[in-house]
Amino acid sequence: MSMTISFREIDSENLEDVLNLDVTNNQKEFYTRTNAQSIAEGHYPPDDDPVWIRAIYSGDTPVGFIMTSEAPDQGEYYLWRIMIGAQFQSKGYAEQALKLLIKRLQDAPNARALITSHLEENRYAGKFFEKQGFSYTGEILGESDRLMEINL
Repeated sequence: MSMTISFREIDSENLEDVLNLDVTNNQKEFYTRTNAQSIAEGHYPPDDDPVWIRAIYSGDTPVGFIMTSEAPDQGEYYLWRIMIGAQFQSKGYAEQALKLLIKRLQDAPNARALITSHLEENRYAGKFFEKQGFSYTGEILGESDRLMEINL
C-alpha cells in the first residue's frame, strides 16, 4: 500500500479534527490522555525541553497525533506520544509516522537517540516499538513505564 504520510502543525484549520481523533475503547486503559490533554501538556511541559507537536496526515486527511520532547544539546529526543485514530488503525500509519520522525531526527545535528516508554502491562506497545527497532534500556520510569530507545 502506498501512502503519503506527513506532519503538519496544528492550527485553527485542523485543531478540531485532531481533537476528535481517539483510540479504541480497549486502548483507553493504557492510553488515558486525550489529544486535547496532550496538546495542553505540550504547551506547559514539566521541564524546559522544547516540545514538538504535530498532526499526522495521510494525504489531506488527519489520521493521528505525535509529540516529542527534545533535548538537542544532549542529542536525546523523547517520543512522548504517538496515536492513530481508531478508524485509521492497522493501515501502517503509525509505522510510517515513526519512520518519518526518525528521518527528521537523523537530519538534526547531534541526534543520538530517540527514547520512548510504555506501561509495563501494555505488551502491544512494547511489541510495536521492538518491531520498529527500539530496544529496552532496562530502566523503569515512575512505577511501571518501561523505557525503550533506538539509536539515531
